[in-house]
Amino acid sequence: MTQANIIVSISGQPKTGKSHLALSFPPPIRVFNFDIGIEPVLKKYPDKDIRVTSYPIPIVDSVKATGFGKEISKIWNQFTDDLKAASEDTEIKTIIIDTWTAVYELARIARAAELGQENLLQFQYGDVYARLRAMIQYPRIAGQNLVLTTYLRDRYVNEANTGELELDGWKRTESEVDVVMWTSRVQKSAPGGKKVNKIITLIKDNRFSLEINGVELEMANYSDIMAVLGIE
Repeated sequence: MTQANIIVSISGQPKTGKSHLALSFPPPIRVFNFDIGIEPVLKKYPDKDIRVTSYPIPIVDSVKATGFGKEISKIWNQFTDDLKAASEDTEIKTIIIDTWTAVYELARIARAAELGQENLLQFQYGDVYARLRAMIQYPRIAGQNLVLTTYLRDRYVNEANTGELELDGWKRTESEVDVVMWTSRVQKSAPGGKKVNKIITLIKDNRFSLEINGVELEMANYSDIMAVLGIE
């Protein structure tokens, strides 16, 4: 029986198991890699069909497109072509974009470069958002799983740190996906008094059942997530 496809975001601080959880999804998997974090994790899935394309992002030391806009645009165009091709490949079951945070920055800088500007004005972000939304729709329409990994950042209100975290990148991402998951790493006691690190996955929001929002899973994988969601 063919399992339903889902679109998910996995957000967390570095080294909290985002890529590991993403790679537990069904193969063949197509990974679009913008982050060094996924390479060591691939070794944990030696027998899985995982096809990785990495994009060499230049060191960007400014929010402005000046100086590297053309190079970013070239990478952006290649990535969008590759993503469309992957969504048309009927063999691919899962697409992973790691990280979606980096893709948002690429989209913003590439659009500014197209317009010949150092940066975008607020009213010019509409095209960026439309492009990101389309990227989410390609796999959805194709019946593929899509996993977007994102970082978290401190949330500020009126220039004051609230002590809370929020998604780093396109703020509407969580409203566009089926399942919103946040990962964290905690230490737990083990026999003998030892402390062991555990990855906790929080189901922050989802389209399927309000009752499972807030559920926490320890060392979760794809099968665990689908079982909690009740999806076949």
